[in-house]
Amino acid sequence: MESLTSDDPRAIGRYRLLARLGSGGMGRVYLARSPEGEQVALKVIRPDLAGEDTFRERFAREVAASRSVAGPFTAAVVDADPGGSPPWLATAFIPGPSLYQAVRAAGALPETSVRALGLGLVEALAAIHAARVVHRDLKPSNVLLASDGPRVIDFGISRVAEASVLTRTGTLMGSPGYIAPEQIRGKGIGPAADVFSLGAVLVFAGTGAGPFGEGTADLLLYRIVHEEPRLDAAPQWLRPIAASCLDKEAARRPRLHEVAAVLGAGRARAELLGPGWLPPLPSGPATDPRGILAHTDGGQETDPGTDPGADADLRQNGAPDGAPDGGDGPSGASGPGSGSGRPPGGPRRRVALAAAALTATAALGFTGWRLLSGGDFGREPPGTRLWRFPVAGILVNHPRVAGDLVYAASNDGTLYAVEAASGARRWAYTTGAALGSAPYILGGVAYLGSDDGKLYALDARTGDERWTFATGGIVHSPAVTGGVAYVGSSDGYLYAVKVSDGSRLWRFRTGHDTHSPVIAGETVYVGCSNTRLYAVDAHLGVERWAFTTKGAVSWFPVVTGGLVYFGSTDNTLYAVRATTGREVWRAGGASVKAGPAVARGTVFGGGGRDLFARDAATGRKRWSLPTGGDVTAPAVVDGTVYAGNSDQKLYAVDADSGELRWTFTAGAEVHPPAAAADAVYFGGGDQQLYAVRR
Repeated sequence: MESLTSDDPRAIGRYRLLARLGSGGMGRVYLARSPEGEQVALKVIRPDLAGEDTFRERFAREVAASRSVAGPFTAAVVDADPGGSPPWLATAFIPGPSLYQAVRAAGALPETSVRALGLGLVEALAAIHAARVVHRDLKPSNVLLASDGPRVIDFGISRVAEASVLTRTGTLMGSPGYIAPEQIRGKGIGPAADVFSLGAVLVFAGTGAGPFGEGTADLLLYRIVHEEPRLDAAPQWLRPIAASCLDKEAARRPRLHEVAAVLGAGRARAELLGPGWLPPLPSGPATDPRGILAHTDGGQETDPGTDPGADADLRQNGAPDGAPDGGDGPSGASGPGSGSGRPPGGPRRRVALAAAALTATAALGFTGWRLLSGGDFGREPPGTRLWRFPVAGILVNHPRVAGDLVYAASNDGTLYAVEAASGARRWAYTTGAALGSAPYILGGVAYLGSDDGKLYALDARTGDERWTFATGGIVHSPAVTGGVAYVGSSDGYLYAVKVSDGSRLWRFRTGHDTHSPVIAGETVYVGCSNTRLYAVDAHLGVERWAFTTKGAVSWFPVVTGGLVYFGSTDNTLYAVRATTGREVWRAGGASVKAGPAVARGTVFGGGGRDLFARDAATGRKRWSLPTGGDVTAPAVVDGTVYAGNSDQKLYAVDADSGELRWTFTAGAEVHPPAAAADAVYFGGGDQQLYAVRR
């Protein structure tokens, strides 16, 4: 990071420039701050390129592609002006080194970190492909390592799958050593090309070298087309899946969900990508948390096996503001327990990655300083109330935590945004009716269903309304990915809504009250009061299968490890195959409003007054803990289960043993909690939003 010079502008658009982050083949990257205090990486195009019509066309395509992609492990655009003078775009700032820098500094990652990295990259690519975009340049320097998981960046050479003028003119896009053979040959490029790059990146992460060695661009391109990948140094477990991804025939490469199944090895993504997923890294230039320090001449970072003269585009450094950390549900934030977008913190988990960031962040006055260092959290013992915030109604559903804010929806019709550290109100937005929905925060936008029949999209930092989408009934909790919001309504439909403008893409008719969906891969799973769980094609809105129970399926399903877990008002917990809907197991004595949450190979839920844990693969009970009242939906973080209860207590329970760790007593019934890095947040029947030390 460098100070601004006399040649640098002091503002671009509505952003004030703070420092230089770096530069690449397309222009310069600045650290900037919005009027609302949001830090962004703002990329400004070089004047000579901005004057070329063909380049402006490419840049406009980059912006359009980036805006259509949304996911917890991708870098969505916060703001942009492709027609400006000069053109620019901004993404939220993330403190974290690139995979290239981390491996060059500390060597190959351990197996658990490679598996976690791969699962994050799979989900990122799934979000990219869901938006009908192909990344085309996935490589180690385009993967940032945040403390809550990887972030795929740089869509500068991505293209919309249906049309690419650049491809038709024969332009080769991508970095030697990581691009697919069909990309080199100039043949049609689809999602399988990104799978090839994924395999190469995993080999680099697991060995410290790319699968085709190092050398000039021509040599690397020749090896990719004509030689087999070099996998002798790869760990034994990694070789088969890497070889499959690196198959020279695109049609023979695995699908993303197949790669995820191998990498997960039966463990949930949330378990692998929890705090400590990345080993501590040595501090210093090679692991500069800004991800943009020079490694070669000209201030450009080069990957192993990449021609130093190749276009580096912009070394951008970003992710969606308020992107969830995944929780226990699919695609990051569909079920209870979605975590915070800030790095898992607290003094006990400070790694060198975060420590290296503190000098720069302190000098620039980042709000992230307190969050990374523990701030006001960390001094109180677990179970201590940090603050409480009064609301006009009751918070029926779980809140969401994103960045430095907690979002809580009240049945007085208001969505509140409250500062996570202090409990101070940031803003409030009132809809036309009660809110039973849990908000969903992604890409700087808060999505919320209301009993007035509308889905709302609000600016997550200011509460300003962006658009609304009207249905014919009560709108339940939405889920958002790939530029699409999916939401169920009591009017008997599941809707797919384009997040850019709130227009309807499709609707799927159930004919009955349709509840809160989740998305996994290319399928939307949603429960309905007609006793069915539906699996619906996310792109077409057509039924793939339906599973019938004896009651209403009205809480969030959870999809992980190839299974869908959900409860029904027939007091049964079900596990069915995600691909076919075939039942794997069922267990009685479960309350639909008390789960499930899935982590550590275990399903957690409630049955009456008992909090229970069952083996995720077999349904066999692992433990059961009696409580003093009815259990609400739990959240699981860092080996602890947090569950509210009608006995006015929040329970913290060891996830492995079922041993009670502590309880916190509120003023009334405790509703479903959300657990973040430092605190548990929940609403109570006493019209309060609580923050309790984890």
